[in-house]
Amino acid sequence: MQPDTAASHSLDEPFLVAPSPWECKGEFFWLFGYASSSMPYPTGAAFGDLERDSAYAQAKETGEYKGGIMNVMIVRYKDTNAGPYDEIIFSPGTFTVPPTGKIAQRITRIYVSTKESVFNGRRNWNIPKHLAHFTFTPSDASSPKALPYSRITVASPETPDKPFFAVDLTPTMLLGSGIIPFNTKYLPMSTDMAHPPLPQSPNWREDALVGTDRWCLMPLLMKGKAGFFRCKGGLEDGKYGDNEAFPDFRPWSVGMWLRDFELEFPVGEHLGKKED
Repeated sequence: MQPDTAASHSLDEPFLVAPSPWECKGEFFWLFGYASSSMPYPTGAAFGDLERDSAYAQAKETGEYKGGIMNVMIVRYKDTNAGPYDEIIFSPGTFTVPPTGKIAQRITRIYVSTKESVFNGRRNWNIPKHLAHFTFTPSDASSPKALPYSRITVASPETPDKPFFAVDLTPTMLLGSGIIPFNTKYLPMSTDMAHPPLPQSPNWREDALVGTDRWCLMPLLMKGKAGFFRCKGGLEDGKYGDNEAFPDFRPWSVGMWLRDFELEFPVGEHLGKKED
């Protein structure tokens, strides 16, 4: 079946409908950590309020936690099929995928800056997006190849001056400029992501928290010019997240950023309905 890639409005859908595939451009900031497979299944702040009390956050329903590379990804999309928006992703590692028996990365908590992105991310790929306010503080760099921001914060739209996530960024002495070619095609690991069906908000026509009834599998396909930075938590006591609206994730002290970042969100592969 050929996807309908044209964004549109309809009387049945309260938001812009932007079917996959998407081709996106912008800036990308990547924080890494590691979780042992012996660590318990993620709970609490690892999930959004709607997903936390649903099958999405239950190992018996949606697969065991296997750990591995943990990620926080922060993106400034300048161009997407649903317009520009900002995004922060938390992925605690890999999980088993019951419909296939394989293992894949999974996003458990994610915020974006527009309802159009919330609606389409959930509808197209089962990505559990919620709405937030983002602030990017420019660095004093004069070169377009230098690290563009010194601080990034994320907060509730109702309280934009009280961030629940904050990171301070400083350039590294070596390999700091965004000039190193990077492409996920050449990573020695799978970039497949698989997400369970999403619960739906009773007010989805206002809050954009639409639900789904199928598993969705997709690869993460991205490229750009990479540089590295040093990072530290910007909240009290050096925390990155407040452990309520976002996990208190403790990454390695060096992260990667991508200039001239390009990302492809392909058509997701549906793996089965809830009852399958």
